[in-house]
Amino acid sequence: MGFYATVIANLLIPVGILVFSSGFFPYKPLIPGLATLETDDAAPAIFDKVIFMVVDALRSDFVYSNESGFQFTQSLIRSGAALPFTAYAGSPTVTMPRLKAITTGSVPSFLDVILNIAESDTSSTLAYQDTWLAQLKATGGRLVMYGDDTWLKLFPGMFDRADGTTSFFVSDFTEVDQNVTRHVSDELAQDDWSAFIMHYLGLDHIGHKAGPKSPFMVPKQHEMDDVVNEIYTALQREQHLQSTLFVLCGDHGMNEAGNHGGSSAGETSPALLFMSPKFETLGGRESPVEPSGDMAYYKTVEQADIAPTLAGLLGVPIPLNSLGVFIPDFLGMWNQSMYWSLKGHSGLGLTLAIGSHQIRIQYQNAKQLLNTLTTTFPGSSFDPASIAPCESGAASGIEGAQCAWARVQHILADGPKTYPHPAAGPALAQFSKTAQDVMSRTASNYDVSRLGLGLLITALAALFVLPTTVRECTRRGPPGLFLTMMVIAYGVMMFASSYVEEEQQFWYWICSGWVFYLYIKSQSARPGRTRSDIVSWSGPCSILLLAICQRLLRRWNQTGQKFAAEPDIAHTFFGRHPEIFWALLALTYLDAGHGLVRNMRLPGPYKLGALVPAVLAFTFKVHFVASESPELLDGTFISHIVKEWPYTMSLVLHARLVFYALAIVTLPALLGSKFCSSVQGRLSLLKYHLLPWSAWLITDTAPHESIHAALHVFLMTQSRATNIPLFLLFRVTARILSSMDLTGIEVTITTMIFQYMTFFAFGGSNAISSVDLASAYNGVGSYNVGLVGVLTFVSNWAGPIWWASQSHRLRPRGVHNAAALLTFHVAMSTVSVMAACTALRTHLFIWTVFSPKYLYSMAWAIPNHVAVNLLAEVVFSQGQAS
Repeated sequence: MGFYATVIANLLIPVGILVFSSGFFPYKPLIPGLATLETDDAAPAIFDKVIFMVVDALRSDFVYSNESGFQFTQSLIRSGAALPFTAYAGSPTVTMPRLKAITTGSVPSFLDVILNIAESDTSSTLAYQDTWLAQLKATGGRLVMYGDDTWLKLFPGMFDRADGTTSFFVSDFTEVDQNVTRHVSDELAQDDWSAFIMHYLGLDHIGHKAGPKSPFMVPKQHEMDDVVNEIYTALQREQHLQSTLFVLCGDHGMNEAGNHGGSSAGETSPALLFMSPKFETLGGRESPVEPSGDMAYYKTVEQADIAPTLAGLLGVPIPLNSLGVFIPDFLGMWNQSMYWSLKGHSGLGLTLAIGSHQIRIQYQNAKQLLNTLTTTFPGSSFDPASIAPCESGAASGIEGAQCAWARVQHILADGPKTYPHPAAGPALAQFSKTAQDVMSRTASNYDVSRLGLGLLITALAALFVLPTTVRECTRRGPPGLFLTMMVIAYGVMMFASSYVEEEQQFWYWICSGWVFYLYIKSQSARPGRTRSDIVSWSGPCSILLLAICQRLLRRWNQTGQKFAAEPDIAHTFFGRHPEIFWALLALTYLDAGHGLVRNMRLPGPYKLGALVPAVLAFTFKVHFVASESPELLDGTFISHIVKEWPYTMSLVLHARLVFYALAIVTLPALLGSKFCSSVQGRLSLLKYHLLPWSAWLITDTAPHESIHAALHVFLMTQSRATNIPLFLLFRVTARILSSMDLTGIEVTITTMIFQYMTFFAFGGSNAISSVDLASAYNGVGSYNVGLVGVLTFVSNWAGPIWWASQSHRLRPRGVHNAAALLTFHVAMSTVSVMAACTALRTHLFIWTVFSPKYLYSMAWAIPNHVAVNLLAEVVFSQGQAS
């Protein structure tokens, strides 16, 4: 009965997650159609073309700081030809949602984080939404695009000429950008387009692979600056480009690890520049400069402000769903006045004569924002006659927006008939900012019924395995109590944003508590252990060594939010002592090779064949570091080897050789010794006379040992070089634990704790920005969403996967309750996160803290639990049966 209950529970968990997600990540309602602009409302366009250049992950300091490689761009800032800003990019800071914000001016759905990874997804299209691209297309303009093919997915059929490049093949630093630059000269010579869009990816790829301090970073900035130089020179030289606006921006930034997706200052602070010789009349600015705050250079604007600003400068309507506010720095471009008639809001009966293009632009923006407010809050009236008098700034929220709009109408109605009232501009600006703030903070349209149903289904999964869990915990005493308290404490912790951000501290302290329990247990010797076992690996000395290993794991990678910049081993210590790093790396691979030889029972000289995967894996990692992070080699003994050993093969082929070698040594183990034994008689002639190597198929009686040894090398291949020595600590820790005569529940708790703790020790966190893509393309020649997805998961869950495999080597034979205990823990953890997201769905940090945590809970529950833990249980059971 317990087996079937566990199976049902593990079927219910993914169902509950799917149902909850459908209510938690809905698409926001949008106003359909395209905005129109009455002739009386239209201010004259300043530009008739736009060149829009996106440099992926262009953090503000990459352009504005003293260390920047954008020297020509900085000269344009000083001359006044470039107006610089820092564009705040709200979480999630990944490409697709940020492009939606740039083109529509709206706040994208958090679900776009998932859709951003699905290269083949078409449900996120903007083909039927109002954007400044659609407005240009509606006026008969032609659009061209080169670069990140996310634009092609967002705007299918929109571009008259296009050449897309996949954005996820992060191993490529050069070709993805050369594919864009080779079109620049030809397009600048053409006169048939209204918008020329470029999206460069190389800088982002460098960040993912080697971080913002990579030696490749400044040369890439110089390369991008050369493109800016070429374009701006063409604006000055070509007659058909004299009225062209040039925009340079990043879709998001990056953190100090080179990743993005979260809400740190580095991730949310991309650069934004508007360039044209016409701007020189507005005056220049100092460049380079020091930031006024963390990554805050010059004036900070919302990324959504790009859409209405482009619309105003190009003379097209602002997109219907835009929440952006026209950047006031450009209002000086309209320095002429004229009489014009402005029809007021429907029902007001106001006809105002206003003599300023600047007020016209601001009023157009205010009307568009008013339209989004009335659509979102249909029960709120903005008729001045129905709004009680209020002081400026006295109210907030929707009431504050009503008050601000009433003040606008009062000023426009009572102002002069020839020129606008001096207070009209500030009043319009206040209303627009208030409306933007109200709409940006409006909660998503959660489907609460689905949230409750998903929560109920997942809780039901926990109930199915509860009897087995209670029986096991009650029978085992202290370990069962420890597991119970751990599940309860974790559930409570999920309701506090600061604890979610620093979850690693919970697991570090839990691990310390568990090590203390093991120390207490070690004081009483158990029967069945020899004296040599007790002296060598158990007792106080082994516990002390275990505590030292745990302490090293804690200090390996600083993660979370508060301590991410603190010194650690992987970055600080190894950066100062590279010789120690390479010595540990070589020792780890020697140990891995020894493990392969020991567990692959090859006869005679064929044992040396098991070393091939380890040798290939080590040379691949050296090759990888030399190609992607050469700074780790500088001044070390390994650098001399690299100089004398020219790499004639590509990294892709080298990685494939590693995988092929591992597959060859693992295949016989996967076939299973039970199968091999059944055909032993038939293979006797082949074994002893034709192919002695085939003896391996028959003599290997522990397939899970062989699989674990090969998995050990594979996980090292998928890990960052600075994290590889952790696997040596794993082996030492596992050797200590194997001598302790742990019970089944103790092994399950131990390996469960180490799964979570090592995830954070590898640099993981509950922020999307900690997702490591550096090894996600090992052996991948072209983008494949399935294969890259698997490799990405393995790269980020290498520690948990190792301990899931190790648990079966530590567990006593005949123990089969581990699956139920693991299922109960995962179900209850997921329930607590779901409950926190439901109860705190209007919390300020719902999209920056709790939603990313829910995505990580999905990863822990489905791929890690179902695909790793439970699959390992099946493999182990088969291995025991054989």
